[in-house]
Amino acid sequence: MRKKIVILTYSLGGAGAERMVANLVNQLDRDKYDIHLVLMNTEIEYDILPDQKIHYIEKSYRYENEFWKLIKLPFLAWKFKRYCNQQQIDLVLAVMNRPNLIAGMAKSLGINAKVLISERFYTPYYYNSNTLAGKIKLWLLKTFYPKADSILPNSQGTVEALQDYKIQSEYAVVKNPTDIQRIGDLSKLPLPRPMDFAPFTFINVATFREEKNHDLLVDAVEGIRDLPFRLLLIGKGNLLEPIKQKVRSLQLQDKIIFLDFTENPYQYMSRAQCFILSSLGEGFPNVLIESMVCGLPIISVDCKTGPRELLAPGTKLDTDIAADHFEVAEYGILTRYNSKTSLQAAMRWALQHPGNLHAYQEKGRMKSGDYEITKVCAEFSVIFDSFLKK
Repeated sequence: MRKKIVILTYSLGGAGAERMVANLVNQLDRDKYDIHLVLMNTEIEYDILPDQKIHYIEKSYRYENEFWKLIKLPFLAWKFKRYCNQQQIDLVLAVMNRPNLIAGMAKSLGINAKVLISERFYTPYYYNSNTLAGKIKLWLLKTFYPKADSILPNSQGTVEALQDYKIQSEYAVVKNPTDIQRIGDLSKLPLPRPMDFAPFTFINVATFREEKNHDLLVDAVEGIRDLPFRLLLIGKGNLLEPIKQKVRSLQLQDKIIFLDFTENPYQYMSRAQCFILSSLGEGFPNVLIESMVCGLPIISVDCKTGPRELLAPGTKLDTDIAADHFEVAEYGILTRYNSKTSLQAAMRWALQHPGNLHAYQEKGRMKSGDYEITKVCAEFSVIFDSFLKK
């Protein structure tokens, strides 16, 4: 008899964690599992199988008030517990911080299922203890994350961050499942409109929100605007218009080009010369793996967490990079955290050393194989089965 599994997340909107959920839902063995997808928002921008069961515990607005989000948590946890118990769910996998809190609360309210939570962000960035909302969220974190039967972060750095908060649990790092074949096929499709990639092209694909730190990219470009390159920015989000306004105010429209969000950024990534990640915080950035699949060399800010583990495996997570320097790592270039001068230095180096940059293409493709979707989903399945047997 198939085991009933719920995957709980906020939405399937256009971001990395949501893409990971879509990949996992589509790939898990349906002869083995009866999979229920539980969402909190109706936004669905990734393809899922047409017969996939979807249940909504709410249909919220993505940018609703922060305190309202907190106030609703106990009610949503009760609704989620009721749904799971009525459906006789055997195991829950929650993905992202609010779903994780809801799943932990549901465990304390008497959910019958085993509960696993997947932390996919650098926890201290999200839980700012200097604000009232941050203090409340930190208390919720410390209270309800330990209720889960296991925590499955996607990076060792996130494990260490949670352990620094004294979160006692059974931990297992599970990679991001990446559909390498699909990305490769999509990357070869013709562009929807002609675009000249003869100028050296940096590219960034990210939702326009605070932690993606697009301001750093604009500031870096402004300081080296006389060099021969351009930067493509692909995405959507509530900070898109402010970033566009900043580009206009600095008169950088000829250097920074905006493209609308697309389910297929890979056709642009495969034609660009270098990807840039500028984030203030991540869990483990899917887009870096996807860049490797596309044969796209990478410059990444050494933010917490993920970029160092991917690009410089075996190095210490607390390695420091000087403000005016960058690190030529095994699988890409790392720059100092949130440093304009470090990022500018790395961009100059990329422009001046195309041969060195080109050497990363095949190494990246080989490295991306570690994250191939069937391999990683098999890892999830092994973990699921171990808890289903308990």
